Amino acid sequence: MLDVWWPPGHHDHPLTGESRDVHPITCNPSSSSSTRPRALLRSASVLLLGGLLACAGSSVASEDPPTEPAVGQTWVQAVPGTAVELVMKPVPGAGETLWVMENELTWNLFDIFIFRLDEKKGQSNSASDAVTRPTKPYIAVDRGFGHDGYPAISMSFKGALQFAEWVSAKTGRTFRIPTVEQWSRICTAAKIPSEDLAEYAWYEVNSGETTHPVGSRKADQLGLHDLYGNVGEWCHAGGTAEKPVGVLMGGGYESPATQLDCVHTVPYDPMWNDSDPQFPKSIWWLADAAYVGLRLVCVEPDDPTPTKASQNTQPAPPEDVHDES
Repeated sequence: MLDVWWPPGHHDHPLTGESRDVHPITCNPSSSSSTRPRALLRSASVLLLGGLLACAGSSVASEDPPTEPAVGQTWVQAVPGTAVELVMKPVPGAGETLWVMENELTWNLFDIFIFRLDEKKGQSNSASDAVTRPTKPYIAVDRGFGHDGYPAISMSFKGALQFAEWVSAKTGRTFRIPTVEQWSRICTAAKIPSEDLAEYAWYEVNSGETTHPVGSRKADQLGLHDLYGNVGEWCHAGGTAEKPVGVLMGGGYESPATQLDCVHTVPYDPMWNDSDPQFPKSIWWLADAAYVGLRLVCVEPDDPTPTKASQNTQPAPPEDVHDES
């Protein structure tokens, strides 16, 4: 058994996929009583048979999505050395072949990245081992909102960029933080109706001032969940290879409806890490920004947008922020 924290109620172990707390439905023929009406037993048999046939039919009819990128199709990226899969949705539009994660990044995968759980069990590779990873957080960065299935939060832009590099190294494909233009294109294609925001987003009016499990709101036209609300998503806004600039898009659980659109951006603010007691302050974690998260895109290797190398470098920090390494 892996020596890692397994949150209560977390049925699927993040590395092994092992399940627990699963209670199969059993049928005990001896429990039937001859005193029960035969009609009731016949009805139960018909219902049971119908259920079995329905399950069999659905198994035959359903097909697993492909595990290789397919233009215009949904596909699933397994992350080697983990039990986590990323469902990738195609994004229409000319100029590039682009897929985007169905859901915002959850702790289920980010924990493995942070705590090097794949390395500890020999389930990494030399390329992913070489990726610089964040220092371990000194506080409960999930803020008590929830862990299993909840969006990972409070990572800095540098941490987000390094995560994208790590996933790329693990999979051999090109995963990135979306550019502002890419995120806007995704949002436009998603066609989230402004009059029904509460059906699609956790935001100021319905969130209860907390994040919620990913995928718990209605899917948009692209099949994405939580593109608006829940957590703001890091996007690449330019800068240089040495000092890339990140902004948030999509709004978070505290955002008003006026910030839930396809163009609104929120630039980094030093106040997002104001209460960090460390000196120098962390370049990896944002002590006061529980609404910051991310969602990756996958592009073709020859895509002309910023390269993985240029994205995965240290962002421009405030003057009083220094590298801890």
